Amino acid sequence: MIQTHQQLKIISDEYNSLFSKNEFYPLQKAYTTPHFLVLSIRFPGKSIAIYIGRGNQYQGIFLADKLPPAFLRVQDRLLDYVRKYLVGTRLGKLTISDSSLVASFQFKNDQPNNSFIFGYKERQLFFCKQSKDESYLSWSGQIVDCNSLQSEVDKFNADKIDQSKNENSWKLSDYLTAEEKKANGQPVQKKKEKFLTRKISNISKDLESAQVWSLLQNDLIENRLNLNTDELKAHGQKIKLLRVTSEWLKRDLVFKKIKKLKKAEEILSARLIESENEFENVKKGEFDFEITKEKIIQPLWITHQKSLPAKSGDFNVKNFKLKNLNGVVGLDAGSNDWIRGNASKEHYWFHVENHTGAHCVIKTEDFTKLGFQDLEAIASMLRDLSKLEILEIPIVFTQVKNLKGIKGAKGSVTIKKPKHLSCVYRNWKEIITIFE
Repeated sequence: MIQTHQQLKIISDEYNSLFSKNEFYPLQKAYTTPHFLVLSIRFPGKSIAIYIGRGNQYQGIFLADKLPPAFLRVQDRLLDYVRKYLVGTRLGKLTISDSSLVASFQFKNDQPNNSFIFGYKERQLFFCKQSKDESYLSWSGQIVDCNSLQSEVDKFNADKIDQSKNENSWKLSDYLTAEEKKANGQPVQKKKEKFLTRKISNISKDLESAQVWSLLQNDLIENRLNLNTDELKAHGQKIKLLRVTSEWLKRDLVFKKIKKLKKAEEILSARLIESENEFENVKKGEFDFEITKEKIIQPLWITHQKSLPAKSGDFNVKNFKLKNLNGVVGLDAGSNDWIRGNASKEHYWFHVENHTGAHCVIKTEDFTKLGFQDLEAIASMLRDLSKLEILEIPIVFTQVKNLKGIKGAKGSVTIKKPKHLSCVYRNWKEIITIFE
């Protein structure tokens, strides 16, 4: 999937052959998939889709008659950028650099002589755009004054041509066919069975642990428990009694633990039956296949957020109320780290997926307290506070305990158990009240 320089030249010649002399054709649509940026150009009598690899093992330019299927499409800031600055313009011919893996084309909008260049640096896609005398560089996030965009690219030192690479026969159609097979649920039954076997085993262990409540209860009634300790250990359970002096208060703590274990037994028993039934259906092949959510390859793109001046120890955060729930939202990278570090591990964290911007934490351990309208309001608030202009908002959320900050990257996190939700923009101020 990594093209050689010769293959890039061949694709460029094929694309340029569709042009009449000195003509520009409209760029009508743009889409992004986890692996490609796709531009749809309308030529007389037909449309051509240009697939631009987003990096890693997807490097090069591919032409197709079809746009990516809906199940493959994603929405991220690269798509927002391209739709803002390129869609609706008229695109010119492709030019391939003679010395590096860099391609460029001219485009026209209300101003002539604009150019867009993209290439690869250490297997990452980068891009830059020039209009009038001003250039935007993705690798630095800067707008610079220059007469030649190509000179800026030359200074960046993109990946050079490797003459030793052998050409391969990989085709875009093969890639799309393979992805369609994934979406249609090609044999993943063994993987599903293995997952459910592990799930049933874990539930059974937890259920066995919860069922000791009856032993704990008998010991409490028969006064067989040693309550004169900071931490009671009995039947595999631990109950903290530190700083509790009254024997009746200690017995009450043990009783509350028994109630929790009884409730857990009820829930786990239902989950075990449900999982065992699901396992039997999977063995028969009677189950819905889930589309694999591919990891999005991010381009080499540095953005600089403006931060408000703050005194030492202050953070740019706002508190808010959603019905009877309290929350806090961070408005810059440092504040996003701060709200995460000061939240309970069981609280819920939300963010607009694949976009830089605000994070928020809802101070509840019970996710069922949030209805779908509440989630739409949270998504819409984050969209506005992140200064985005999207109507369909992709949200990623999880409990704070599943987040881990990335060293050297303020505001960035890795997510252990992400959950995803797509929300439509709504008037969130009818539901959420932000306190200044």
